[in-house]
Amino acid sequence: MLRKILGIIKREELIKAGELVVAGVSGGADSICLLSVLLELKEQLKIQVAAVHVHHGIRGTEADGDERFVRSFCEKRNVPLLVYRRDVPRLAKEQGISEEEAGRRARYECFKKALLEYSGDKVAVAHNQNDNAETVLFHLFRGSGLKGLSGMDYQAPMPFSGEQEEKKLVRPLLDTSREDIEKYLLRQGILYCRDSTNDMEEYSRNRIRKSILPQACRINGEAVSNILRAAKILGETEQWMGGQAEAWIREQVLFTEENIQIPAKPLGKLEPVFSGCVLRKILEKYEAGLKDITKRHTDSILQLAQAQTGKQITLPGGLIARRGYGYLILDCGEGQGGRRQSKDPGLHSDEEGCILHPSLEWREEKLFGRRFRYRLFKWGPGEKILENRYTKWFTYDRIKDNLSLRGRRPGDWFQAYADGRKQTVKDYMVNEKIPSGRRGQIPLLAEGSHVLWIVDGRISEAYKVTEESEWILEICVSCGWD
Repeated sequence: MLRKILGIIKREELIKAGELVVAGVSGGADSICLLSVLLELKEQLKIQVAAVHVHHGIRGTEADGDERFVRSFCEKRNVPLLVYRRDVPRLAKEQGISEEEAGRRARYECFKKALLEYSGDKVAVAHNQNDNAETVLFHLFRGSGLKGLSGMDYQAPMPFSGEQEEKKLVRPLLDTSREDIEKYLLRQGILYCRDSTNDMEEYSRNRIRKSILPQACRINGEAVSNILRAAKILGETEQWMGGQAEAWIREQVLFTEENIQIPAKPLGKLEPVFSGCVLRKILEKYEAGLKDITKRHTDSILQLAQAQTGKQITLPGGLIARRGYGYLILDCGEGQGGRRQSKDPGLHSDEEGCILHPSLEWREEKLFGRRFRYRLFKWGPGEKILENRYTKWFTYDRIKDNLSLRGRRPGDWFQAYADGRKQTVKDYMVNEKIPSGRRGQIPLLAEGSHVLWIVDGRISEAYKVTEESEWILEICVSCGWD
């Protein structure tokens, strides 16, 4: 078993030489096995090992006994230990969540605190093969999509910290069965605690552990392995589809500090399985992630795309999805953790923009999370004019003042017709039914108040390339946020 766990640690690069690993130790068989294995592999891996224990304030004297056991276990092996006490029943009541969920949140909050106090590199938890199978079934029963049905990863960001955080949570025992863990402890003569709450079927996961999974194993002794094999296939499918979804989001979706705006018609044209994946990827970009979001919720959002303007639904955590003019709008709202924020780091509603300095070399600027590349070149009459949504050509000879890349300002206009008639940018956006919250986030290429290009929309007739054009400004924009 040790050789197998060592192989996983090295293959998945869970722990590197010189790192300090903080093991979460409850006193149960799994966590005691984890700590024991890390200590046995300590010299081989060239690492330091510490421990953290969380007293949940639930089981009275039994929990006190667990704490004493963990303290004694660590003292005998010279393992540094931090112990935290949390009143989980009170936290559950205050936050309006189950004790099971409150306990989970408290544990990871303490793990993160211990990581800081130790100046550690990784937190190791004792999730094993059976835990993973139970998680897959739990997500299946609650209506999760491919992501939930993929099970646990060997390493991940700390829960409640955001997907962009470095992966500091590791699971070295994820391919180890509970049976092998108990056999290892028996061979080594290592004692451990039993948590009476593991036998309480009031907890959803305990019912799966105590009743459902054993019945599945009676049908097929390889049930756990088969569940995890299916989860692996689903995980690979989700990873591929997720990459495709990210590309679609970059091209189509606008993120602001207040909301996320999704074009309704393009979303409605996607295959249902893919549109659901797109929505889940978008929802991941909120701080609360996909907590309590099921397929039923993503289906409701997709139905909203076909509804009339003004319709809305409430999602878990207070997130509001509503139908705007041509767009589905996800309002951040007020969740349990305060105001939710989109995780897109490139967007700022108060960006002032920049002055462009065109030259023969490609130059680059970034505005509202989108990347712009531009250059000058000499054009000969008869050459084909490049035209698409994300690359535009303008007659540079007609530009007399500085060019700026910026957001909308009062008085902005563009030449809408070849005969010289003008239109204000405001009127254009109103006519196009662009939501008011989105208008200030649309980049404009402008010479003073004269707008050459409303990005993703119209260009001014005054700067179009003609037979008389000599120098051309070519400007390209990324499809979406970077």
